[in-house]
Amino acid sequence: MQATTGGRTGPSGMALLVLLIGQAMANIDLAIVNLAAPAISVDLGVSSSELTLMITAYALCSAVLIAPAARLGEHHGVRRVYLWGLALFTLASLACGLATSAGVLIAGRCLQGAATSLMTTQVLVGIHRWFTGPDRARALGWNAVTLSGGAALGQVLGGTIVSADLLGTGWRAVFLLNVPIVALVLLLGLVLLPHDRPAGTGTREGTGRGDNDIPGTVLLAAATLAVLIPLSVTHPDWIRLLLLAAVPLAAQLVRTERGVIARGGKPALDLRPLGAPTVRWSLAAYAGTTLTYIAMLYLLSLHLQEVLKLPAWQAGLVPLGWVCAFGLAGPVLGRAPRTVVRLLPFIGCVLLTAAYGLAPVVPAGAGTGIWPLTAVLCVGGFGLGLAHTALLNVLTSAVPPRYAATLSGTVNTLSTVVGVTGVALFGAVYSWLGRSAWAGPTAAWACSCAGLALVSALCALAALCTMATTPAPASEAAATAAAAAVFTSEGYSGDTTRTVDRPGRSPDERTTKDDPS
Repeated sequence: MQATTGGRTGPSGMALLVLLIGQAMANIDLAIVNLAAPAISVDLGVSSSELTLMITAYALCSAVLIAPAARLGEHHGVRRVYLWGLALFTLASLACGLATSAGVLIAGRCLQGAATSLMTTQVLVGIHRWFTGPDRARALGWNAVTLSGGAALGQVLGGTIVSADLLGTGWRAVFLLNVPIVALVLLLGLVLLPHDRPAGTGTREGTGRGDNDIPGTVLLAAATLAVLIPLSVTHPDWIRLLLLAAVPLAAQLVRTERGVIARGGKPALDLRPLGAPTVRWSLAAYAGTTLTYIAMLYLLSLHLQEVLKLPAWQAGLVPLGWVCAFGLAGPVLGRAPRTVVRLLPFIGCVLLTAAYGLAPVVPAGAGTGIWPLTAVLCVGGFGLGLAHTALLNVLTSAVPPRYAATLSGTVNTLSTVVGVTGVALFGAVYSWLGRSAWAGPTAAWACSCAGLALVSALCALAALCTMATTPAPASEAAATAAAAAVFTSEGYSGDTTRTVDRPGRSPDERTTKDDPS
C-alpha cells in the first residue's frame, strides 16, 4: 500500500502502523486505569467522587475536544497534529505517574484526554485521505483489529501490572510505562509519517477571519458536556437539569453553523456532508450498534458478578471473546467481493441482534460453565466488527476527503455520546428491574438484552436503508463518480476546484479553492 500526499509517495503501510499504535495506546489507557482505580484510591486516599472524576475526566475532555482536534488536523496536517498528541500524551502520562495528590492526577487525566483527542481523530482522517478502494478497506479492517486488541490488552494488563508492583511503583506503572512506549512511537512517527498537505495550503482558504468559528466551537463543547456530565456524574441531583439545556444548545449550534457556511467560513461542525441519505443512515446504524455494545459490556459485568457470582478477574476475561471476535471481522472487509461488502452492515447487525436475543437464553452459571454465553458473545462481537468496519467504509467512500475532519469528529463524538447514553439508560433499567420484587436480577438481564436486541434490529433496518441509498458501481472510478453525483444533487460540488462567493466581494475577487484530497 502506497499513499500519495502532497505530491509525495510515502510508506503508507508503516504510516498506518504508527497511527494504529497511538489508537491502541488510547484504548489501552482507558481500560487499564479503570482496573487500577481501587489501588489508586487506597494509595492517595481518594474519595469516591474524586475517583469518579479521575475516570470520567479522561473521556469528558476527549469528547469535548474531538471536533476541534479533527479540525486542527485539517488546518495543520495529520502528521503534525498526531505528533502533537503523542508528545502531550507522553507528558501527561508522566504527570499522572508522578502525581502525589488527587488534584494533580485529575489534571493529568484531563491532559491525557486532550492528547487522546488529538491522536485518535487523526487516525480516521489519515485513513480517509491516504487510502482509497481496497487499500482503505484493509486499513479500516486493521483499525478494527486495533480497537479490539487495545480494549483486550487493557482488560488483561490492568490488574497484572498493578499486582506485579514493578520496581515498587504499584499503580503508577500503569502510567509510567506509557512514557517510553509513546516516546518511541513519536520518534517513529517523525521518520515514517508522510508530510501531508494541510487543507487550503497554497490557496486563500484558511486565511480568512471566518475560519475561526469560536461561537460554534463553544456551542459544540457546551452541548456535548450538557449530555455527558449528567450521565457520567450522578451527584449532586440538580446536575441532571443540564440535560434540558442540551436541546436548545444543539439547535443554536445548527443555526450558528449554517450561518458560518452561508458566509463562506469554516464551521466547527460542517453539516454539509451529513446531509446525504447514505451518510445519515450509516451514522444512525453506527451510533445504534455502538450504544448497544458499550451498554452490553457494562450490563455483562454486573450480570456475571451479581447473578452468576463469578470473581472479578474471571468476569473481566469473559468479554475478551467478544472483543477478539470484533477484531477478526476487520480483515473480512478487505478480502470480500464488492457485492458482499454491500451486505456486510446488514449481516453484522443481524448477527448482533441474534447474539443479544440468545444471551439471556443460553445456559450459564453453576453446573454448565460459562462457555455457551462466551460463544454467543463471540457471535455478537464478530457481527459488530462486520457492521462497524463496513459502515466506516461506506462513510469514507460517500464523504469526499475534504470533509475527512468533519467525518472523524462526528464519528468519534457520536461514539462517546451514545456510549455514555447507553450505559446510563440500560444501566438504570437493569438496576430498577433488579431491585423490583416482581422482576429480579434474572428478569432484569433478560429484559435488558431484549432492549439491546430491539435497538440492533432497528440498526439492521438502517443498514438496509444504507444499502438502498448507496450506488453499486462496477469500479472504483464509478464509485467516485457516484459519490460526487450524490453530493452534487445535495448542493455540494464534487469537483477538485470550487469557486466561493464571499459577501461584499466583487466577481474578480472570488477565490478558487483547491480540494485537499
